[in-house]
Amino acid sequence: MTTFEIITQSSADDPVIYRLRGVIDAAAKAHMDPLLAINKPAILDFTEVSRVNSMGLAILLNILKQLHGNRLPIAVKGMNRMTAMLFKMTGLNQYLTNHAAAPEAAHVTLTNTSSTQNHPSPQPPSRSDHWRFSVSLQERSQLEGWYFLNTYLQKKWGHPIRLEPHFGALEQNNTAPSDSADIVFASPFAVCELIQMGFSPLLVPCAAPEEAVVICRKNDERMTFNQFSRPKVITDRMDSYAYLLGRLLMDESGYSSDNANYLFVGNDIKSVQMLLRNMGDIAILPRQTFYGLSSITQDQLKVMDESQTDFAYHALCLSSHRRADATAIIDLFMSLQDEIKGQEILSGLGIRGWREPASEEINMLTEVYKKYVGSG
Repeated sequence: MTTFEIITQSSADDPVIYRLRGVIDAAAKAHMDPLLAINKPAILDFTEVSRVNSMGLAILLNILKQLHGNRLPIAVKGMNRMTAMLFKMTGLNQYLTNHAAAPEAAHVTLTNTSSTQNHPSPQPPSRSDHWRFSVSLQERSQLEGWYFLNTYLQKKWGHPIRLEPHFGALEQNNTAPSDSADIVFASPFAVCELIQMGFSPLLVPCAAPEEAVVICRKNDERMTFNQFSRPKVITDRMDSYAYLLGRLLMDESGYSSDNANYLFVGNDIKSVQMLLRNMGDIAILPRQTFYGLSSITQDQLKVMDESQTDFAYHALCLSSHRRADATAIIDLFMSLQDEIKGQEILSGLGIRGWREPASEEINMLTEVYKKYVGSG
């Protein structure tokens, strides 16, 4: 039984209605032929679509581009809130005739010096047999698990690997990872920065996608964004994926995120600490970071909104000067899920395994990065 299907409803005079049902992901591609065969005005009904992930968006983008090129008017209806937000974020709604009925979110531009500078090419390490493994921790409790993983990788592979864990930003000074790193486990937009530096995204974890949570203090009586006039919003970095999602959540709720004042503190935990000290009104955090906080800390906070986009993930990236070892690295990490000890270590990190990302996923993420951060 497929998790996706298309039901066609047509009449002589009205636009054809295509009822999409289920999950739109990579598996849905085999069932998209009815959309590719559209030859008259049509309406895509998303009422029964439960979820659209990054691969699903890439598939829809290609279809909508083709129909747009054929000058066929295509409208949509019945989108849930997250799907509508994804269409706006990725720019898919530009190919729809009724996108004006669901206006674009306020234009969000994410820029800072690290994202607008020309990135240098990765430099080879001083010792060819010594590997540097830079890891962006999603929560502090993962630190021990990454050290276990690093030790296990060295035993399996026989090469010395130095783990360089970082929390919040990839570096504490908010810069991209050192250009002499060999392997980097990076957050979504940091992956795009690394690609500009010549790194290759090899694997993504089989784990929860990167999402954002917008929080305030529990004793704050305000429940919605519209109850704030010009709130001070605390978050990690201006060019982070979580920050983008947080702003889009505000816009999608009907509150213009342009009305807020933003304070970028370079670390997610620092954002929480400052919020609890009444140094701001709202904080934007990665979802995993928030739910990794202690119960005592969470009890002092309340969630105003959170995303469920299923769009982007952290990724394992390899420097260009190690490209000849790409297959060995992929095999090394993929083999972890086939061994009991490897499974235990991955489980401690909240990872079920690894998979190679489809090029469409990376291209879609890169386009979103360029749209909001810039092409460098």
